[in-house]
Amino acid sequence: MKDRRKEEFLENCDYFFENNTESELGSSLCLDLFGFEHCLPRHSYGPHIRNNYVIHIVVEGKGVLEKNGSQWHIRKDQMFILFPDEETTYEADKESPWYYFWMGFHGEDADNLVKMMGFTNDSPVIAFPEAERAEQIIKVMLTYKSLTPEDQLKRKAGMYMLLSEMIKAHEIEAGGESPTGYISYAQYAARYINNHFFEKIRIQDLAKHIGISRSYLVKLMKQETGMSPQEYLIETRMRRASDLLSRSNDPVRSIAAECGYDDALAFSKVFKSRFGVNPSEYRHMHLRNREQGRRDILEVEDETEQENEKN
Repeated sequence: MKDRRKEEFLENCDYFFENNTESELGSSLCLDLFGFEHCLPRHSYGPHIRNNYVIHIVVEGKGVLEKNGSQWHIRKDQMFILFPDEETTYEADKESPWYYFWMGFHGEDADNLVKMMGFTNDSPVIAFPEAERAEQIIKVMLTYKSLTPEDQLKRKAGMYMLLSEMIKAHEIEAGGESPTGYISYAQYAARYINNHFFEKIRIQDLAKHIGISRSYLVKLMKQETGMSPQEYLIETRMRRASDLLSRSNDPVRSIAAECGYDDALAFSKVFKSRFGVNPSEYRHMHLRNREQGRRDILEVEDETEQENEKN
C-alpha cells in the first residue's frame, strides 16, 4: 500500500448500502452498494452467491477471481464483475494486495448495460485504464450518505457517470466501435463535419465533444476514411466550394464564407492546392465546359432536324 494512499484515507475502507424500495426513483436501474477498500494480504471474500451485479475496479495491487473452476489473475487498471446467481471467490495477493472500489446494482437495464461494457460469463475481467478517474466518482458518491431523495439522486447520478466511463472504455478498447450497433467514433466525427463544415471547427474540440483524445480520433479517422479529421474537413469544404463555383454566380468571397472561411485569400490558397487552379479560373473552366456542352447539344439537335426533313 503506497504512502499517499495511507495519508489520503483515515480508514482503509468506506462503503454505503442503499435501502431500495419498489418506489425508488428511476427504478429501471437500482444502485445497491458502493465503496472502496485497501485489502490486507490474502484478504478474501466467498464463496458467495449474489442476487445483483457487482463490479470491482482495481486501482493498485493484484488478486485472483475464482468461479466455475476457473481463475483470473487481476491487476491494476482492470475491473471484474460478479454476476448474479453465480458462486464466486476473490482474494487479494499476498505480496501486493489490491486496493479496489466496487459498485453493485440491479434492474431492468442492468443486463444490457453489462453487455455494453463488454462483460460476459466467460470474460468477467476487462481492462479499465481510467481507474483513478472512476475512483474520484466513488469518493464523491460517498459524500452523499443521507437517505433524502436529493442525496439518493446524487448517488445515482454518480452511478450513471461511472457506468458511462466503463462503456466508453470498452468502446475504445474495441477500436472505437460501439458494441450496441451505434455508429463508430469516426463515423460520428465524419457526420458532424458534414453537417457543420461551414462553422469554425477545431479538431481538439470535436474530439472532446465525442469524448476521446485528439490523437485517438485522428487514428480512427485515418483507419476508416484514409484522411485525418482536418483533411476530411478540408475535403468536405472543397467539394462544396467546387459545386457552388460551377453552379452559381455568387462572389468568391461569399462562397468562401459559406464553406467556413472568413478569409477569401486563405480559401483561394487551399482551393488552388486542391484543384490546381484558383476559384475564379475553376469557375471559368466550368463555364466554358457548359457553353461547349450547350453548343454540342444544339449541333446534335440541328443534325436531327435535318435528318428528319430528309425523311
